[in-house]
Amino acid sequence: MILLFTAIILYLLYLFLEHRQNEAARRSFLHVIHVNGIRGKTGTCRTLDAVLRAKYKVFTKTTGTDAAVIDTEGREIPIRRIGPASIGEQIRILRRAHREGADILVIECMAVNPVLQKAAQEQIVKGDISVITNVRYDHILDMGETREEIAESLSAVIPDHGLLVTADPEAEQHFGDACRRKNTELISCPSDGDASDNVRIARVIASRLGIGDAEFNAQLSRIHEDFGASRMYEVSGPDGIPYHFLNLFSVNDPESTEANFRKALKDFPEGTSPSGVCFLYHHRTDRPDRALLFARHFFPLHPDIPLYLCGPGLPLPKRLFAEAGVKDIRILPLPRTKRGYSDPGAALRFLPNLPEGTLLVGIGNIKGYAHTLIEQLNQGDTI
Repeated sequence: MILLFTAIILYLLYLFLEHRQNEAARRSFLHVIHVNGIRGKTGTCRTLDAVLRAKYKVFTKTTGTDAAVIDTEGREIPIRRIGPASIGEQIRILRRAHREGADILVIECMAVNPVLQKAAQEQIVKGDISVITNVRYDHILDMGETREEIAESLSAVIPDHGLLVTADPEAEQHFGDACRRKNTELISCPSDGDASDNVRIARVIASRLGIGDAEFNAQLSRIHEDFGASRMYEVSGPDGIPYHFLNLFSVNDPESTEANFRKALKDFPEGTSPSGVCFLYHHRTDRPDRALLFARHFFPLHPDIPLYLCGPGLPLPKRLFAEAGVKDIRILPLPRTKRGYSDPGAALRFLPNLPEGTLLVGIGNIKGYAHTLIEQLNQGDTI
């Protein structure tokens, strides 16, 4: 009994000291910027990181395709995890940023469940400036099926007596009441057809923190690009015929995918247009909700465009997309071994043969084969 009582006392003492340490780390920052939203969180973190370095010592943590930190010296360091991700990781980030003497911590919300988002904001991160990039259809199993439910889930990061910045065009409808309840200022910077959401959000925050337009613009070239960012590549199928490949794997939600696809067609190289278009949807068995959302909100807009499917568990997306009206669905076989693809160029060799000048658009999910494909494309591998 005495040993049990002693163990309990020691554990409670440990929790108390850990709490004191966390509180001391949090108080050391001038500001903590907590970034949430459906799309663009990582890009916003990286933009804020670059522009705020014009005046401050910044430490940034992103979740993104591959979790990473950008330390106060501007070095990007991957986060290596043993086991699944946990919001407890944010505690270690706070302490690390404190040890490096950061003035500002920019930290991406890594929780999807609204209860965990609330815990991360109120018990760990305690951001005084929060960002909700936008409200779009994704993570419906955790956040809810409607925009209103998703917005309410994202609102868990709104600070008390702080600042909320968002690029969502329905900011007042989604967040106005919550901000008033918390005595928090709401600033909306919806699309103006010029700068990206990331840049508009970062400009608002930078201005608040005393960084002028000239300093802001000078820092934009220093943004660390996230792995898997949207990009056009020149590729060839196994028959050697060249065509274009647009990587939208990490865009994820159907609304953002549609917007990026339309922009790519508008900005096609040298004012030309592709000779044809095909989609390549990469599926994940742990993200059936994403396939459902694409079936509801994306593929009904493109029933006549041929669709290739790849990844595990393809019967589900094949059925959903056929029910959505897609007329031409083809399976892209991806032979694997326990160690992954058999050699460094294997991911590229699984690409389909397409007519010259075709645009193949990669969509859906980036984890798995899509990640390997983009990694090899970024390395300049060819088949």
